[in-house]
Amino acid sequence: MSQDEFILAEDGAHAHDGLLEIGPRWRELALAGELSRAFILLAGESLHGPAMVAGEEGLVWLKVGPGLPQISADGLDVELWLQAGGGMRRLLCWHLANGDVEKQELAVPLPLPAGTPYRLVLRCGAGPQGDPSADWLAVLEWVAGPAGRLSLLRARCHGDWRMHNEVAHFSGAYDRDFYAGRRIERSDGGGAAGIRRLPADASHIPAIDGAALARDLGDPAPIPGENTFEYAHRLLGLLLPLPAPDFAARLRERQQLRAGQPLRMLSLCAGEAAVEGMLLEQAGVPVRLCLVDVNEGLLERASRRMPANVEVDRVLASVNDIGPGLGRFDLVNITSGLHHLVELERVLAAIAAMLAPGGEFWLVGEQVGRNGNRLWPDALRAADAVFSAWPDDKRRNAGTGRIDARLPRTDFASACFEGIRSQDIEELLGRYFLPVDVHLRDAFLWRLVDPAYAGNFDLSDAGDRRLLREAAVAEAVHWLEGGRGTSLNGVFRPKRGLVAAAAP
Repeated sequence: MSQDEFILAEDGAHAHDGLLEIGPRWRELALAGELSRAFILLAGESLHGPAMVAGEEGLVWLKVGPGLPQISADGLDVELWLQAGGGMRRLLCWHLANGDVEKQELAVPLPLPAGTPYRLVLRCGAGPQGDPSADWLAVLEWVAGPAGRLSLLRARCHGDWRMHNEVAHFSGAYDRDFYAGRRIERSDGGGAAGIRRLPADASHIPAIDGAALARDLGDPAPIPGENTFEYAHRLLGLLLPLPAPDFAARLRERQQLRAGQPLRMLSLCAGEAAVEGMLLEQAGVPVRLCLVDVNEGLLERASRRMPANVEVDRVLASVNDIGPGLGRFDLVNITSGLHHLVELERVLAAIAAMLAPGGEFWLVGEQVGRNGNRLWPDALRAADAVFSAWPDDKRRNAGTGRIDARLPRTDFASACFEGIRSQDIEELLGRYFLPVDVHLRDAFLWRLVDPAYAGNFDLSDAGDRRLLREAAVAEAVHWLEGGRGTSLNGVFRPKRGLVAAAAP
């Protein structure tokens, strides 16, 4: 386990300053009707975690409950203390009342910069009246580490105990009558070989060979008119040949189903509708287009971008407020706008209700990464490794004029709605829609070649192209090895379209 992670375990690195001998401190308890494993801490006692080093976005998680059916009348206090920089600071005080039978789950952000040495101390205190009698605290889980690994760390708690219970349960579970119909007994053992152990090196996962990817990529020439962002992402497309949906072709296909009538299309968060205008120009089909946006100036500009075969209806409104009253549509589109919305549940339900039978919902260039349009911690580390190796002139920020030592950590949702709920989008899409054609990649490359730095590169310069190739290869390797894509291009159909009864 790394220095920025800790799990309270029976054989783990922790110290206990016990006051009384009460028998085994690790016990099985039945809390809220569930069997649990816990360490018992008495009033006045403390558990000391090991020496640790803060990682990025550290979090401390506790699951606690009463260690006895009845504790003192004034209850007990759970205190979490942070020892760092030569001092002690209380992070949490939670009162557990007599009669509380439910397990309490508590999470506390670790308020330390990455790299700071620290220790955690967990204390059990008598309640407000100071009565310690029967004040037994059951510590069921105590973990600390990066927020993104919290679920993994919690799942590792009491691993041996859980495995013992798992094996015991399933050793007899399939003997029940419920499974009788699927049992086939063969006297010869079914021809199976003897049971063998997992080889010692079986868990090794080889790394992706980035150098081989770079050799295969070569040095593609830029296309006339191509900018830095487009060039870098074309390189990524050559490395990861996963085509995004052909939206112009789908427009033509959808229009053919209209029996000569114009396609009914709704564009939400339309802005100036530049992407919609290009797609409609490419498709060349008659469309009745309804544009919705909260910015009147952008709506004025949007109508001037549409080809002659498009009839435009403009609605000035917050997309958070839309509903089926807008009408019925064959296609609803959002271009890089869903991550600006707060009422995602209501908006997605409304879109599903507005689509005509067979209708589709499109997301074009949608940001489904971290809230605030930020990078996930693992992607940020990979991006910083690329960025910090660039010469100074490539790291000059067009917005500030300064040379950045590392990529900014700006949370763009702090003052506006940029990425306000980005990381909820994928889960919520699954509640209302079924995927038809989904393309999700680009964990960090977009941040390296966004408007802040794109202007620093000259695509006619071989050295600049080399830097962009290295960035694209690093992105591809990160994605192939489990990095989370943040740029979504997708086609979806509403779940409610599966049943005719759902149609209004």
